[in-house]
Amino acid sequence: MARLTDGDDDESAADSDSILESQLNRRNYLKLGAMAASTALSAGVASAASGPEERFGIQWDRVVNAVDDLGMDPNGNEPIDNQLDSAYESGTLIEFPPGEYLATETQYWNDGVSRFGMVGTGSSHKDVQFVFPSGNNGEKYRFLEITSGDHHVLKNFSIQQTDDDTTTADIWMINDDGGLIEDVEWLGRTPTDNNARRQLLAYDCSSVDGVNVARRVYMREGAELPGYPDGVAGIRVQGGSVGEIRLVDCHIEQRGSSSFRATHTRGVLRVEGGLFKNNDNTNMRISAGDHPSKTSWIKGATVIMDADNLNEHARDGDSLDSPEGLRIDSTGNGYAGVLIEDCDFIFKSCPTSRGIVSSPTWAGHGGFTLRNCRIQNDTSVQTIHADSVDTDTADKPWGVNLENVSITGSTRSQPAGAAVCIDNDRNGSTVQNSCIHFPNGDVDGVLVNDATNCEILDSNINVTGQATVFSGADVDTSNITSSDTCPLPSADGSTSDDSSTTDDSTDSTTDSTDSTTDSTTEPLPNEIRLVGTGTTTQYEFTVTDSLQASGDTIEEWDDISGGTATGWITTDGVEDAYTFSGDIDSFSFLEGECEIYVNGEQVTESTVTDATTDSSTDGSTDSTDDSTTDSTTDSTDLSHELRLVGTGTQTQYEFTVSDALEASGDTVETWDTIDGTSASGWITTAGVEDTFNFAGSVTSFSFVEGEAEIYVDGEQVTESTVTDATTDDSTDSNTDGSTDSTDDSTTDSTDSQNELRLVGTGAETQYEVTVSGTLEASGDTIEQWDDVSESSATGWVTTEGAEDTFTFTGTITSLSFLQGEAEVYVNGTRVDPAVFSLPNTLVVDGDGTETTYEFMVSGDILNDPLVGPIESDDSVTNGKVKGSVTDNVDAFRFSGDIRKMNLTGDAALTFEDNDG
Repeated sequence: MARLTDGDDDESAADSDSILESQLNRRNYLKLGAMAASTALSAGVASAASGPEERFGIQWDRVVNAVDDLGMDPNGNEPIDNQLDSAYESGTLIEFPPGEYLATETQYWNDGVSRFGMVGTGSSHKDVQFVFPSGNNGEKYRFLEITSGDHHVLKNFSIQQTDDDTTTADIWMINDDGGLIEDVEWLGRTPTDNNARRQLLAYDCSSVDGVNVARRVYMREGAELPGYPDGVAGIRVQGGSVGEIRLVDCHIEQRGSSSFRATHTRGVLRVEGGLFKNNDNTNMRISAGDHPSKTSWIKGATVIMDADNLNEHARDGDSLDSPEGLRIDSTGNGYAGVLIEDCDFIFKSCPTSRGIVSSPTWAGHGGFTLRNCRIQNDTSVQTIHADSVDTDTADKPWGVNLENVSITGSTRSQPAGAAVCIDNDRNGSTVQNSCIHFPNGDVDGVLVNDATNCEILDSNINVTGQATVFSGADVDTSNITSSDTCPLPSADGSTSDDSSTTDDSTDSTTDSTDSTTDSTTEPLPNEIRLVGTGTTTQYEFTVTDSLQASGDTIEEWDDISGGTATGWITTDGVEDAYTFSGDIDSFSFLEGECEIYVNGEQVTESTVTDATTDSSTDGSTDSTDDSTTDSTTDSTDLSHELRLVGTGTQTQYEFTVSDALEASGDTVETWDTIDGTSASGWITTAGVEDTFNFAGSVTSFSFVEGEAEIYVDGEQVTESTVTDATTDDSTDSNTDGSTDSTDDSTTDSTDSQNELRLVGTGAETQYEVTVSGTLEASGDTIEQWDDVSESSATGWVTTEGAEDTFTFTGTITSLSFLQGEAEVYVNGTRVDPAVFSLPNTLVVDGDGTETTYEFMVSGDILNDPLVGPIESDDSVTNGKVKGSVTDNVDAFRFSGDIRKMNLTGDAALTFEDNDG
């Protein structure tokens, strides 16, 4: 695709209007064809629906059940498109029972409908999920396109994009007033904008006096991170929006582009609370707008940038390109006056970036105000940069106002030389009642260039360089001190006492930690532990007596206030721990879920308040103790093994064997039970396993909840085939207990027919490929300007999404782009074409038992998916690979020499050094 620079954005205020006009025509045409069916169905709905009801402050004429009244399939097998379209009329609220609902066609709604709602009835917004055809990259699928009307409600459901690299679904909703999108989450990985539109939610208000709200909208399950401008943003308010859009308590994380953007809008965007973390390009991108009576603002929001610690949804190789914290940007429209208040910015690690808070010259924005904000900068990224302003186009005021702003951190340098840089013509800028503390390196406080009528007053500037630096500027200063530390930001919006922990040459113990260090010297009698399952989770609980943190498990975004604690836990296996006296009075998950342990015993959300009563004070039961006793005799030959390996889903299993059963090693925990020849247990963490030895065969097996990987004697089986895994016709074909099918599975995939696809990205691209076996074109994808011989091909692919496809045997010995670039897929998996230029090979071939490995090379190393694709738990980064095999093969190509080689287990290792 054609790349745009930040200063040459292709979006204009007329975009949404022109799109709207074309969709109006299409919608009216489609509606004529569906009119008769719609009329008939609506009559049936009216007879089945309940009478008028008031919900969410709206009076509904009818409330209908999507399944019982409209006949929608809740199992995701049959499309719901026709039923949904026919039910779209004023005064209708559709309730969706828990389930999956398959949508295959965009709903183009432009009928001026008032009061229409789609609401899930589950206890969680994940109970109702709308699912879509996989791989719909050609369509860039849009689920709903609502371009008129008012008081539309979308509530309590999820949009399931899946975790492939092409499936996506977005929503565009325009309402005059009263629009509400609440408790809605986009699940699954978001692809690049080659396979998606520029954002997941486009939300506009078409009336100057209107207000549309998005509350608790979640986008946090990761995205491809291709760098600007190819990533997909979260929420965008477009040029045609003239009223107010409000975002309340949203959580947007790890997007390929801005978490939200409102730079062209003539209306305003107002953000209340929310967490915006590790989003590429910008975490918040906003302008003041051009509303006749309102100005945009952001209040109480938290931005966290920790590029070295992406969340659990990241894939190997995912990395942020140039993420900013906040960009003040009207993209040349000249708006002025946005307010940023009571916000926290925490930058722990970050690649190249324009700044934590910035307003570039090309952004064309006038003045803005930061008030009561806290910024922690532990990176080399510029903290605040108000670039020069174009006084011919930007509205007044042009100045930047910092009021009660705290800037702290361990940074040692700043690109502008100073923490705050105010550039040309930012006349009237002020810094007052603020604090800057950078105790390391060589950093100045405030730099002002070529601006007049500026003030710095009543502020503490404690830095290693000069407190203030002026170049051609007119600045008044008064009451500037340089001895104090500054308040640190917190992910929950609160502040600690000071910033002295950021001084890398002084004692790291500060007054801000006294409240926890003193109280944790004597643990309280009871303990509660919250253990992450990989789901982003917010919890809250209250105890009847005293409460304190246990150890150093509590982070800056967790909070203890009296007997109440609130906090977040996201990473699988990581825990927050507290000790307390008294009982747990209340407990709830505000979002997500995790494992709960009280005094070592696992409990549920509904039973945690009973966990410290007399009946459970010892933390264990006799049955648990008995369950770990040996249930076999010495004469029993426990020659078979059953392993259950967690996938990150909370899973309960139960099974029975025919002869004898016992736990293997220490893999079985106290909450797992063995009773004779039967076992039941739980496994939740990805990669963690429960292992059993048994005699005879598995006679029954079921997952009571969730799912996990199942291995019998080293071979992976399914829930339906596990009972056949030790029968005579599938075992003992080899003396080591493995089977022929297992042996066959490790044969080199290069002996069979393989597929190579080269998919255009919009760049004019010429490629050249050679294989060790035979190569031939597949189907009619090859044009007359492409050339295919017996084992090689050269060709062109230019159009975005168009592809050249080949089948081949052997291996790919070389693949290069003589011009441009394209996406490369081998046997359906996208690969880095650089792997085929690496000369050396390394293969780890499993023998049925687990072998772990770690290698380091002096050059580059990449997985060779044609010989042996690696699993999600294996890693390849910076010349180093680390992983494991059981009965599979992992293969790599590399350059240079092997610097380190560790292999633990019995897998076969082979490698070829072809470059000396």
